[in-house]
Amino acid sequence: MTGSGPHRPTLELGEWESRLIDGEILTPADQQLKQDLETGEEGRLVVDELRGGVRITARSWVGVVQFERFEVRVVPKLAGNNLGLVQMIEFATGLDALRRTSSARTLHTEGVGLLDLLALLLAEASVAILRGGILADYIEREDDLPVLRGRLLGDQQMLRRFGQLDRLACRFDEHEQDIVENQLVAAALDLCSTRVTHEFVRRRVRQLLAVFQEVCRIDELDLNSVRYQGIAYNRLNDHYRNAHDLAWLILDGLGTRNLLASGQTRCFAFLIDMNHLFEMFVYRLVDRLLSDTGMRVHYQRGDRSIIVNASTNRPYARVIPDLLIEGRGLADGRRVAVDAKYKLYDERKVSSGDVYQSFLYAYAFGHAETGVRSAVLLYPSSRRASEALRLRVSAQTSVAAEIIVLGCSIPEALCEVTNKIRGPATQAIVEAILLGIGGRPIAA
Repeated sequence: MTGSGPHRPTLELGEWESRLIDGEILTPADQQLKQDLETGEEGRLVVDELRGGVRITARSWVGVVQFERFEVRVVPKLAGNNLGLVQMIEFATGLDALRRTSSARTLHTEGVGLLDLLALLLAEASVAILRGGILADYIEREDDLPVLRGRLLGDQQMLRRFGQLDRLACRFDEHEQDIVENQLVAAALDLCSTRVTHEFVRRRVRQLLAVFQEVCRIDELDLNSVRYQGIAYNRLNDHYRNAHDLAWLILDGLGTRNLLASGQTRCFAFLIDMNHLFEMFVYRLVDRLLSDTGMRVHYQRGDRSIIVNASTNRPYARVIPDLLIEGRGLADGRRVAVDAKYKLYDERKVSSGDVYQSFLYAYAFGHAETGVRSAVLLYPSSRRASEALRLRVSAQTSVAAEIIVLGCSIPEALCEVTNKIRGPATQAIVEAILLGIGGRPIAA
């Protein structure tokens, strides 16, 4: 346990680790937070109250969870700590916030949490918005005015002010800055302002929040509507893109309960799903590595023609691999599925469920004429270079299908691809995919 302020000890652990906090108890607010954390199939974090204290068990979610009496930080060790995680996020999402500022690197050396790091990047992106100019747009408004402006609403005038001409019901366009581009940034800054712990970051965030609160109202923002409709970027609002990407990352990490909370929040959770992030990372990585090979990489392309109802011959279920790679040239028409699993397969055997799923992908998308149907399973590895594991399903004397299981060092692969170097980590991934799409079994 380390200190996080004078009254809140901090527990730090890695993904899937379990630790006991001796002598601690959960308050009623902590109980509600515990319930929120454990919803879902496996939960984001498991909190067990024991006679001797509170046991915390991390899953594949990383970030910070603040209870009333203590704080828990789940550190992304497979991604290379918090700074490595931010670099991974940048690569997977196309952000460039970290490359544009050195403040985050300086802050990281002080051992701050992930939310503080992302909040600082959001603040720097907000400064870039101010430099580019706060955007304004025409918003349609309706109001009763002493003089006619825009269009007279005759029906509203008759219903509300029949026979009165001192005020007129009007519909008009107002050029103002209270628009969704500014509201989204302000909403994320507002949430960070009561949750970050580093004094410099908190002061920076609150300064920028005050600027945005002068031009827009957060309570008018409908996040679900904005997410559904999206924001169309053009030359006028393109300087908002980085801030918006960071805002969504922070809003999603805090979750629904914290988005609805207001004021000073003593309990909250900011957690990022490493399963989803690793899938996106693998997609961007493989797409970059195969860009000059002529092969096409598809992210989560579903196929309903594989599993059918035998009685009706109609599609029964969709088969959706994380990646589907289609070959061209010599491998024209061939495909290989790649499954990304954020699990500790350096330390234990691949689970039966993941083995069965990968073999389904091998049978579904592999080509029989190559002799062996293949699929690839990638997982994060703590080793700089991992040797591929080959698993086969044999039918009598022939090999019917195989999966190539390969560990990927995220920091090493990220370093190689960003520096345009074909090193051991990226070369192993390319070789595994080429073996899979060619249908040739990997050498024993």
